[in-house]
Amino acid sequence: MKKTIHLQRTYLIVFFAFLAIACNDDDDSFEPPAFDVPAVELSSDSGEFRIGQTVRVTAEYQASALFKDFVVRRGTEIIERVEYPERTQGLDAYQLEFLVTDDLLGTAQTFTFTITDTLGESESAVFTANVSEVAPSFTIEDVEINGTEFKQVTGDINFDETFDAENLWLLNGEVTVQDITTLTIEPGTGVYALDEDTELNVQIGGMLLAEGTLEAPIVFNTINAAPDQPEDPDNGDWIGITLRGDDSPEGNSGTLKYVRIENGGNGDEALQLRQVGGNTTIDYIQVHNADDTGIRMRGGYVNLKHIMVTKPDDRGVRYSDGWQGNGQFWVIVTDVDDSIGLNGRDTDESPRNSDAIMSNVTVIGPNIVGDGPGDTEGVQVRDGAKGEFHNFIVTGFDDSFRNRSDNGDMVIKNSAVFGNGADGNDDGLHSSVRDDYRDAANNNSEEVVVLNETFLGVSTENPSDASGLGEFFDAVSYVGAVAPDEDWTLGWSLNFDGSPRE
Repeated sequence: MKKTIHLQRTYLIVFFAFLAIACNDDDDSFEPPAFDVPAVELSSDSGEFRIGQTVRVTAEYQASALFKDFVVRRGTEIIERVEYPERTQGLDAYQLEFLVTDDLLGTAQTFTFTITDTLGESESAVFTANVSEVAPSFTIEDVEINGTEFKQVTGDINFDETFDAENLWLLNGEVTVQDITTLTIEPGTGVYALDEDTELNVQIGGMLLAEGTLEAPIVFNTINAAPDQPEDPDNGDWIGITLRGDDSPEGNSGTLKYVRIENGGNGDEALQLRQVGGNTTIDYIQVHNADDTGIRMRGGYVNLKHIMVTKPDDRGVRYSDGWQGNGQFWVIVTDVDDSIGLNGRDTDESPRNSDAIMSNVTVIGPNIVGDGPGDTEGVQVRDGAKGEFHNFIVTGFDDSFRNRSDNGDMVIKNSAVFGNGADGNDDGLHSSVRDDYRDAANNNSEEVVVLNETFLGVSTENPSDASGLGEFFDAVSYVGAVAPDEDWTLGWSLNFDGSPRE
């Protein structure tokens, strides 16, 4: 069980100070403030569960008097007691997490929540969990399309399942991975999407274990890329993959490693990480030819390493909604004339400001792979987003770096900009960052770095050791993402034109 406590503390001295002031007033009509009785509200009052699932209930409680304790009972047994020795008042919350074991089949489990303050005890709030057999809510059937055989998956995966490499797997519509359910995908497996409305959606508490290898990456793609299909694959042929987490540093939504996601992004991000926790592994991932944004982090604490986003039709990588993660060894290559390579942007609804740290990133724009810079930006933060950008190479854009953030926190250090602007011979620094970028203390450069094969190459002229940024970062001392003598993109990924990187 896990409790989440957010106290709004009001000390008793405030009340006595108010009382003293009021007593010195000549108004004889003064009456001491009246306190409301304590109360508990639940996120829901009942639910249906099967063996192995987790009962999750949020209890919010409040009192105007001083808290004494909060008690949770299962039946008549006290399973949690939260005491308040610091004499606090206001609002608080508690998260119940209870694993349903096989001995509870056919029972109704009741959980009772009460809060007691110095004026008394609240009425009980009760949640009832009915435990019963649950049938599979998904199907796997053999289908043949244009002479090619697939294992077609439809519905909500609510039992552990494995996609093997001996078969071609076809997702039909929105396929979800439910709470406490694990979908495992073997190395070398091909997973195809039937149409533009198809996506793989991993719910909070679910887990995706898609761990390919250098020699046998896992590939998600449109059915139009499968053998013997009549149509050519194109961006936006399907939606993509979404992982959802619990927005905690310890949360784990699984592993994506040596995975390619191709031709997705129909009206959304091809890989979307929603409040994904910090123990999730995202490593050696390529998103190629996305119709919208390649990768987006919506909040959470997930870290990303060895990332490639090639040929996106909008943003390369975007972070928002208070993302607190780290990133290292990223390649972003875009040829769209109104795109942004890397974009941090929060909204008024964001739970907090994004405050991410990234190092060893190479961002390539349409001056290099397209028809000129257009109205493009290599790296931009705006609204409430923050960002630290270390050991970056940004080239091929109209603006290399731009800060449109309300809080002004855009840190750029040990980086290189060149080949930007309308003539391709400019640093591309927007006026919002130019002075800070050129501050000698930030050790940035405007010298040309030689790049081969579009993005292959680094500089050792002005780097910092990335390991000094935190435990997540590898100890390398160069500017840029891919060192020629350690090309981590070979053997499993695609070039910008879609050919294999061999």
